[in-house]
Amino acid sequence: MNRLMVFLDAIRDHLDEHVLPPAALVSVSSHLDPISVQLDVDVLNKVAAALLRWVSTLDTVAGSIVRTPGDSVVLSVTGRTPCGVPVKVYGVVAYNSDTFPDLPVSTRQDLPMAALHGWATAEGVAA
Repeated sequence: MNRLMVFLDAIRDHLDEHVLPPAALVSVSSHLDPISVQLDVDVLNKVAAALLRWVSTLDTVAGSIVRTPGDSVVLSVTGRTPCGVPVKVYGVVAYNSDTFPDLPVSTRQDLPMAALHGWATAEGVAA
């Protein structure tokens, strides 16, 4: 079986096994970072909650945050499905200087899971 089929099977099985938030886009390739999932939400508390739901189903998880040159912030988590296939899950929210005061444009920073937990319970405003 070729690599692309392995990755397609892995994400299909993962989505079948877990109740996960809706995705706007699922991208699968046979290259580095083979599976990418864009969340179908764009409000901070909903993106954070959706990312945490994915985190609960993945191994070896890390988070990152980056502010785009426009008015957006990309929150993402990477991890591995239980069968070892790498997955990146991300959501995009509006930039707000009160919520993201120390986030310069185009600089990737680590995203602690504690921040996601705070945002997920704060009804769209950073805790």
